[in-house]
Amino acid sequence: MKKFLLGSTSLFVLFFALNLNASTLLIKEKIKTVKLSDFKEKAEGLVGKTIKIEGLVDHICEHGGKKLFLVDENSDARVKITPDENLAAFKQDLIGETIEVTGVVKEFRVDEDYLIEMEENIKAECKEEREHMETGEHKGNKEEHKMDEQMDQVKKLRKKIKDSKKGYISYFSVEATSYKILK
Repeated sequence: MKKFLLGSTSLFVLFFALNLNASTLLIKEKIKTVKLSDFKEKAEGLVGKTIKIEGLVDHICEHGGKKLFLVDENSDARVKITPDENLAAFKQDLIGETIEVTGVVKEFRVDEDYLIEMEENIKAECKEEREHMETGEHKGNKEEHKMDEQMDQVKKLRKKIKDSKKGYISYFSVEATSYKILK
């Protein structure tokens, strides 16, 4: 009986170790390294997949550090990186550093429905600003100029959608699960 238990336990440990090693290999195989300069062309086929990408930190959002942009010094490639829910916000001291990011490729689609919603939001903001101006709480014409610029942006996006074969525009980014500074 002792031999049976010892043998069964040994087999279980061996099976567990082999299975764990196989799982680790599968995880490593799923993470593809993508050159920053190739990201734009390959992004559509990588949506939902985990990748590694490296580049120079060009900009970090000053309002909470919830996004940064990686650039390639040898091309005009630029990729938006956002932290996932488990990763802290990016700190400003990363600007100028070359980092390697591991994360999941995300797609944001702009279509006609999105543009209609965008227009409604712009109009609602404009109405609110007009009410403030009428009560004397706000003075100036900056808000109307801002609305005109936003509506022009909607027109440009609508034209891009019309010119696209897909009926929408895709914006790709990487949701970071981790990153490390490269030296």
